[in-house]
Amino acid sequence: MAEPLAPALPSELPVVPLRGTVVLPLSVSPLGVSRPMSIEAVNRALAGDRMVLTLLQTSDADEPGADDLHKVGTVCVIRQMAKAASGMRVLVEGIARARAEFLQVERGVMQALLKPLKEPGDRTVAVDARVRHLQELVDRALSLATGLSPEIKALVTGMDDPLRIAYLLASLLDMKPEDKQKLLEENDLARLEVKLDAVAMALSREIEVLELKGRIESRAEQEMTDAQRQYVLRQQLKAIQSELGEGDTEAQAIRTRIAEAKLPARVEAARRRYGLRPENDSGTVGRPCATDARGRRRRRRAGAADWRGPDDPHD
Repeated sequence: MAEPLAPALPSELPVVPLRGTVVLPLSVSPLGVSRPMSIEAVNRALAGDRMVLTLLQTSDADEPGADDLHKVGTVCVIRQMAKAASGMRVLVEGIARARAEFLQVERGVMQALLKPLKEPGDRTVAVDARVRHLQELVDRALSLATGLSPEIKALVTGMDDPLRIAYLLASLLDMKPEDKQKLLEENDLARLEVKLDAVAMALSREIEVLELKGRIESRAEQEMTDAQRQYVLRQQLKAIQSELGEGDTEAQAIRTRIAEAKLPARVEAARRRYGLRPENDSGTVGRPCATDARGRRRRRRAGAADWRGPDDPHD
């Protein structure tokens, strides 16, 4: 494979410092631009060749100086720009690596003198083997992550440039900014495998995370299913006990308490006299019968087993 030709780059470009993100060559990235220095750098690029140099900060300074920036970055072309409430949103495409040989601030914009950096380009059997391995890892990741688009597989398998594959996957993976910066700064021109191995390691780690996440979700789902099954069984048991009269109902509790109370003989006689039966589930109380003394005397004389109350028809 012939060594890829570096695009023609200007000798000087405005700098957009980045916190917590790295733009890689041969990839497209959205950026939020809100600091005055960065906004002015974008405006100056849009007025000219639309190129900027993105550099990762080594600190969280709002107004970084030359000592707060990595010196190796990515030359980007601004493809789209949209105004936002806090500044602007831009879509940039990385086109080449470059080193900032000299940094200085001019009229509110940081300018960098550029030195283009070559990329490794020799395609060997070892490189092809690593590309095949990356494609297999992509298949595995897609089978585990339902949120990933299947178009990524077609995109990776349709690429013939190993370097582009490495940068594309690195831009999609959840790699730390420091790891992406190391990938960007790798200058072993004789061994493209170094970059491919770094991406394969990051992709393998992502697969391990996805597999662990799947096991945790499966275990949680099984525990939830067991709890739901136990709840249903308990409800069915309560329904069966209620149908058989074995449930722990309020009436049964009252009957049990009365039976266990060992009431005095006169109270037990009054209960039987007024129809208060412990087996009466309706909870109703028997109505007293005739209240006149003569009626009670007649009942006692006649020895009747049953006698009428005041509302019953008389002879």
